[in-house]
Amino acid sequence: MTGRPGTSAWRTALGAVALSRLLWLGVFVAVLAIDFPSTPVLTGLRTHLVAWDAISYLSIADHGYPAHLDYRDAFLPGFPLMVRAVMIITRDGVTASWLVNAIAETIALWYLGRLVLAERDQPSAEFSVWLLALAPTALFLIAPFTESSFIASAAASLYYARAGQSRKAVGAAAIACALRLTGLALIPALAIEHLRRSGWRPRPDLLVVLLAAVPLVLYGLYMQVHIGDALALLHADHLPSFGLQPTPPWTGFATTWHTLVTASNGETRSIFAREVAFGLLGLVLCAGMWVSSRIPRSLALYCTIAWLMTASLPFWRSQPRYSLALFPVVLLVSDLTQRFPRARPAMLGASAVLMCAGMWIFAQGRWLG
Repeated sequence: MTGRPGTSAWRTALGAVALSRLLWLGVFVAVLAIDFPSTPVLTGLRTHLVAWDAISYLSIADHGYPAHLDYRDAFLPGFPLMVRAVMIITRDGVTASWLVNAIAETIALWYLGRLVLAERDQPSAEFSVWLLALAPTALFLIAPFTESSFIASAAASLYYARAGQSRKAVGAAAIACALRLTGLALIPALAIEHLRRSGWRPRPDLLVVLLAAVPLVLYGLYMQVHIGDALALLHADHLPSFGLQPTPPWTGFATTWHTLVTASNGETRSIFAREVAFGLLGLVLCAGMWVSSRIPRSLALYCTIAWLMTASLPFWRSQPRYSLALFPVVLLVSDLTQRFPRARPAMLGASAVLMCAGMWIFAQGRWLG
C-alpha cells in the first residue's frame, strides 16, 4: 500500500477481490467437472452458488415477504433491497447478488484497510485486507449472503467513529442494522468512541448513536402493517425452521459439543467440529483483543457483543460464517505477526488453501456454515 493511501487502498482491495473470485471460479468449475459433469458450467455456477439462507434472500428480493408469519421474516430487508435495485439492470437475482457482493466486498476491504492504516502501518493494513479476502469462509463474501455488505457498513462505521466523524459513523451503523441484527453491536462501540472524545463525560448528544437502530424500528412498523406483527423478526426465530431463543453461550457450546462427540456419521461430526472450532476461535480472539493494550476498546467491545449475539443460542450454528463479522480481530493478528513478517505470507497461503477447501464443500452442496 504505497503511494497515496486512498488510491493504494483501492488497488489492494480490488486485487484481493479479483483473486478471491478467480479462486472461487476455479474451485467451482473443478467441482462441476468432477461431481456434476453433465451440468453446463454457467448453470452449475448459478445453481451451486445459491444455497441455504441465500435462497431466502433471493426469494425476498423477487417476491417480497409472505403475507403471514414466516421464517423469512427473520431476514432483514437491507440485502434483498440492494439486490432488487440492481435487478432493475440485470433482470436476474443471482447475477444482481453477485454484483452487489463484489462491490460491497471491495468497499469493505477498502474501509478495513483504512481502519487498520489509521491504527497501525501500511504493511499491517495490506496484510489485514488480504487476510479477510482469503479467510477460510470467504466464500460467504461472494455467495448471496449479507457478509460483504454488512462488513462494508460495519467497517465504515468503526472507521468513521475512530476518526471522530459521528454522523457518518451512525449512518453506516444504520445500514448495518438494516442488513443484520448484529449491527446492534455497533451502537455500544460508537458510544464508547463518543465518550472517549468527550473526556468520558456523558452528554445529551450521546443518544444520537441510538439512531442507528431506526431501520429495525421501520422494519417492525412495516411488519405491523404487512402481517399485523411488529415483532415478526423475533417471532420468526422461534418458528420450527430456526427454534432459536437467547441461551447462555456455554449451554450452546455444551449442546454442540455433545452432538459432535456422540454423532455416528462422519459428515455430521465434521459439521459440528467446524462449529465448535470457529466458535471457540472467536472467543479466544475476542479475549485477546481485551488483553492487548493496543486494541481500541470500542473494537474489542464490538467483537465481543457480535460474538455473544451468535453464540448465545441453544446450539452453535453458522459459526464459520458469523466469524467474518469479527473482522476487527485482524488488528490483533497483525500485531501478533508484526515481529515475524515472513509468517504473514505463509498465513495468507494457508488461509487461501482453507478457503478453497471451504468453497469445495459449499459447491458440493454440503453445509459449511
